[in-house]
Amino acid sequence: MRGAKALASYTKQVITEYAGNPLIEALPPILDETAAAELISNFPQPVTPEELELDGATRIHCIDRLRTVVQPFLLHLELESLLSLLIRRGYVGRNPTSASTVRHLHSLSGAQRYHDAFKSTADTFSVVGLSGIGKSTALHAILSLYPQTIRHEHYEGQQFVHTQITWLKLDCPRDGSLAGFCQQFFHAVGQALGDKDYHKRHRHRNINDALQQMEQVASTFFIGALLIDELQNLHLAKTGGKESMLNFFLHLVNNIGIPVVFIGTNSMISLFSDVMRVARRSCGGGMIEFKRFEKEDDEWRFLVENLWSYQWCKQTAELTPEIFEALYEHTQGVTDFLVKLLVLSQRYAIQSGSERVTAETIVKVSNSKMQILRPALSALRSRDLNRMRKFDDLLPIEEQLMEMMAFSGLGRADRLALLRGVTPPARANTAVPEAAVKKAGTPVAVAVEASQAKAFSEHPDTLAELKSAGWVTKDIFEFSPTYRRS
Repeated sequence: MRGAKALASYTKQVITEYAGNPLIEALPPILDETAAAELISNFPQPVTPEELELDGATRIHCIDRLRTVVQPFLLHLELESLLSLLIRRGYVGRNPTSASTVRHLHSLSGAQRYHDAFKSTADTFSVVGLSGIGKSTALHAILSLYPQTIRHEHYEGQQFVHTQITWLKLDCPRDGSLAGFCQQFFHAVGQALGDKDYHKRHRHRNINDALQQMEQVASTFFIGALLIDELQNLHLAKTGGKESMLNFFLHLVNNIGIPVVFIGTNSMISLFSDVMRVARRSCGGGMIEFKRFEKEDDEWRFLVENLWSYQWCKQTAELTPEIFEALYEHTQGVTDFLVKLLVLSQRYAIQSGSERVTAETIVKVSNSKMQILRPALSALRSRDLNRMRKFDDLLPIEEQLMEMMAFSGLGRADRLALLRGVTPPARANTAVPEAAVKKAGTPVAVAVEASQAKAFSEHPDTLAELKSAGWVTKDIFEFSPTYRRS
């Protein structure tokens, strides 16, 4: 994820701990819940009468607008407030105008690795939840409230040339390796700085050198928060790998002063329980859990109603109790499944010519197009804790989900009929001279040239005839090695 860049503009802070800190004064203002909800939300352009007059093939392109909807929830407001506090509190102990911060930065590149006077004010918190429940969407919406990089030039009349990275988000490598994490870190820093070759200048012979360089880079650019997504991948790390990486994250918090946010599925929690010290620190700022919605939840109804207002079918359908029931039954309160089902249902309604989404449409589309989600939905529907724990393992891989959402056009029979109607253009009716027209039934004479080979083939003793004509040698050793040496 890549964010925006900005030139520092400073705002005086009323909170004592924040005052006189250019890293905090350059941040956007602290938001109340009303402002946060408005800024987090994203409701694209409503359906217009002009769009409804477009042909079906064009309207199908409009349906993907549904995927950009961001409906704020109470959990989003809590997450925004927590991240705002985390970034600012982390900067309290890293004020670049204080002597202790300067000494600490110098110590990172010297023999004395960590300055005794440095006191970290960084913290951590965790975000967990089912895949497709909206964790990444929420984080992207909240992080977009901050410029990712801020360029400082002057502060209070003094030269102050620094580049501040307010946040850095990267995925835990699929193999859970520290080496892979280091590579992703330097790629992400280069992306934030707009330097595509940055990672090429940070290649290291061993992991210890890479980790040390990461510490220096994180401190030099005053990274406000490091967000690690897909942390459940640490389950795939080699023996001792997950402990090493988790301990390194806490080292960043305690010794470097970088706040860290852990993000992953519910299976991530068991990683922390293996190391009690990590478990305590990983939830230092709390744990936010994204749960699937229940059918009676007000927020679920808000989401369904807002998404339902985006209809590109010729006949706008009312949100009946039957439709509301069908949507929950076939998505089980998972927001990503809901969006996918609505997109596919509208596509089908337009392609089939019905031009109206009904409860029957939703059921038919779910059973035909979303069958790869059945095992996961069945686990949620059962409400059996053991089966529900396997939800993420039952989900199809990303490539299968992309194939599921791929535009398939008309049904097979209709598509074949369409192809059958596409034929080559008819030949022009060209008059043929009467003299050139042969009488029907008159065989065409074909001249056959006589050849010696044909005569040989018709002879009763073909081999004898070939020998007498000199076509076949009488000495079977003519081309043997003995002859070639003579």
